[in-house]
Amino acid sequence: MSGKKSLIIFAGICILLVGIVILNPFMQHNSPTGKEENNVEEENNSESVDPNSFFINNWGNANHEVTVELLNSKNTSVFSKSYSSVPGKTIKDKFSITPVPGGEIVVTLDNDITKTQTVSENSTSSILYVDVDMLTSNPLDLSIVLP
Repeated sequence: MSGKKSLIIFAGICILLVGIVILNPFMQHNSPTGKEENNVEEENNSESVDPNSFFINNWGNANHEVTVELLNSKNTSVFSKSYSSVPGKTIKDKFSITPVPGGEIVVTLDNDITKTQTVSENSTSSILYVDVDMLTSNPLDLSIVLP
């Protein structure tokens, strides 16, 4: 009886190990802490991220043109640059001047979809993340993070 019980336990452990080996690559690819994102985090941690930096992440499956524009408090453009965003890649850049409170960051996707983020007093030295997604209902998302 104990031999049969040991055999069942051994078989269960083998099935569990095989399941882990098979599911591990799938989980790393689809999880928010997957290998690709960890590499980006390692790059970000290996060099300090400058305030006023921004990142353009293309999570979709097509190339896009992304234009980032910084307006001062008088609604005058003080920075404007277009980028060719490739799926699975992250673009890192920095505003040439510090955003001022009352100014706006305007991001345009493919000369079609525009989103605006107002610069508040506590976000003048923050980091902007521009996320391009494959969802047609909301393909552009902006978020500001304090360093």
